[in-house]
Amino acid sequence: MTHDPLSPSEALRTRVGTALATVSLLTFVYSLLIVGQILIGVVLVLALSVGPYLSYRLFAALDAVADGAQRIADAREREVERGSRLDSVTGPERSSADRVTERERDR
Repeated sequence: MTHDPLSPSEALRTRVGTALATVSLLTFVYSLLIVGQILIGVVLVLALSVGPYLSYRLFAALDAVADGAQRIADAREREVERGSRLDSVTGPERSSADRVTERERDR
């Protein structure tokens, strides 16, 4: 299951995105008109809009990494099962380490 994260424009069209954009805009206007500090407004707007979006993208990326790791684990598990079924039909193969220990025993 692949999740496609929202782009910034798509995120603004959601209910939460619209609410955060509105609060950010009102905070920025408040900081300019009432407080008279543009830096406070910029910091709060970044904290209210960019912070949640970056957190969302980070969690989406971590979800994709976890999904990929799960698919790799499933593929390896299928390979092991396929190999064990093949070994049970053909018999266990002897590795080179087994042959070395047999040579040492024969001496």
